[in-house]
Amino acid sequence: MDQPSGRSFMQVLCEKYSPENFPYRRGPGMGVHVPATPQGSPMKDRLNLPSVLVLNSCGITCAGDEKEIAAFCAHVSELDLSDNKLEDWHEVCIPGKTLTN
Repeated sequence: MDQPSGRSFMQVLCEKYSPENFPYRRGPGMGVHVPATPQGSPMKDRLNLPSVLVLNSCGITCAGDEKEIAAFCAHVSELDLSDNKLEDWHEVCIPGKTLTN
């Protein structure tokens, strides 16, 4: 069976904002603290997530798990998804409706 091409919002988010991808680390395990409600992935507390997420031109084709997005992005106030490969409005709306800020 063929694997779907492209990547999910959550996959790109975890890759781009992983502490391993930052040249200036704040220390082992340090990152932006995101409140634990709703409960999310254990990786959530290790990501260096700013309040403005820029994920333009990342090849995103789908959102990913809505509960994970809500847990990871509770503090996010702006999101740039321009120039991605999202073709379904349902997929576009998933991150949008989970960002309450």
